Amino acid sequence: MSSGHSERARSAPVAAEPPGPDTDSPQGLATYLGEAFSSIDGYWQDYFRAHRLEGPSVFYAIPLSSEDSFTSRCAEQPVTHDTPTFFYCAADGYTTREGDTFSGGIYFPVTTAMGLRRETGDFALATVMAHEFGHEVQQELMEQLHLRDIVQMKDGAPVLENGRPVKVKESELLADCYSGNWSKYAHRQGLVATANLAEAVVALRLAADKEFGVGDPHGSKDERTAAFTLGYTSGDPLRCAHRYWVTETWE
Repeated sequence: MSSGHSERARSAPVAAEPPGPDTDSPQGLATYLGEAFSSIDGYWQDYFRAHRLEGPSVFYAIPLSSEDSFTSRCAEQPVTHDTPTFFYCAADGYTTREGDTFSGGIYFPVTTAMGLRRETGDFALATVMAHEFGHEVQQELMEQLHLRDIVQMKDGAPVLENGRPVKVKESELLADCYSGNWSKYAHRQGLVATANLAEAVVALRLAADKEFGVGDPHGSKDERTAAFTLGYTSGDPLRCAHRYWVTETWE
């Protein structure tokens, strides 16, 4: 991935073990994350296709240096290499030179990623990428199946604060659960060793209750771990929805 590049990668195996990209460098880590994205994307494309739905269409952006920045409708300031969080924004779009259009963006500042990698490992970053992709999955299912957003509800209507629906932790926990779904797939495909799954749990614990903006709860450490574990042990996105899509009544 070149400096400042953003794209929607196609399905490809994620190199969870050497040989693979040199993840000690920003460029190498960006390459690894691109490969992880491709694997996550492939998993969800297959799932949506199996349920006769249109697959997710999302881009990712990895600012690599002080010269790189991206503008997002979900951030007050430009997203740079050291923006202290990873996030998904449904309101953003991207069009390639060939005219391919993608909706929703995942932002992964590389300096922040390298800091988390030092505390956890490569696969932990892949599961965080899978978490952000999980928000795109929520968005697509909500639009295609006409599901209600996972926000505070009162008398059948969303609760608003400053004109915006108030988020609830179950939206983040569902993304954690979806991350567990992909991790199960990655393990079955031999893309990751069992021991590396512990990295994912550590990453979720480190990320617990971090906020980007106001009113964006993520759940406690134990809640996030439980959500990821449910996704991994079940390997079933529907189980995740039944548990965390709290604005819908499931049979």
